[in-house]
Amino acid sequence: MGKSVARVRVLEIDNKTKYLLLQAYNFFCMNKIFLIGNLTKDPEIRMTSSGKKVASFAIAVNVGKDANGQEIVQYFNLSAWEKKADLVESYVKKGHKIAIFGRLQNRSWDKPDGSKGYATDVVVTDIELLTSRNESERLATHATQNPETPATVTPKSVPNNQNLPEINIDEMDISSQMPF
Repeated sequence: MGKSVARVRVLEIDNKTKYLLLQAYNFFCMNKIFLIGNLTKDPEIRMTSSGKKVASFAIAVNVGKDANGQEIVQYFNLSAWEKKADLVESYVKKGHKIAIFGRLQNRSWDKPDGSKGYATDVVVTDIELLTSRNESERLATHATQNPETPATVTPKSVPNNQNLPEINIDEMDISSQMPF
């Protein structure tokens, strides 16, 4: 019996093909998250030992109601780095509504009892401020006058469904509005 010989063929790939392969890889290997929620407390701003600024904060996201009609709320820990941390430090406070795009990041550590601790955080890649300036000022005033009572963001009034026009989406031409 003869020895098996493995043969490797190297392919020359042009830049366009490399780009398309990378796009396909990114499509199937995706780590993206989009959340809209309210800050549960003021962000904590700190500098890492390497001199990078990071803002750590948490948001509460309403995800619906349970069978008893009680709101279901989920909490997410977030971190924003460098310029995003500057934005958070300057404009985002407890009670503010924000939208974030980000990615999930897992971390682990050794607990004092010897077991392993795990957490999943959201690293912010983009942030949109959804609280208006007037609402922001109202929240700030409430926080200084009533530091123990949480402030709430007042939702804008939504008209009754009976006053909304009926729209037939089958008759709409949205092909010119689609990005693809």
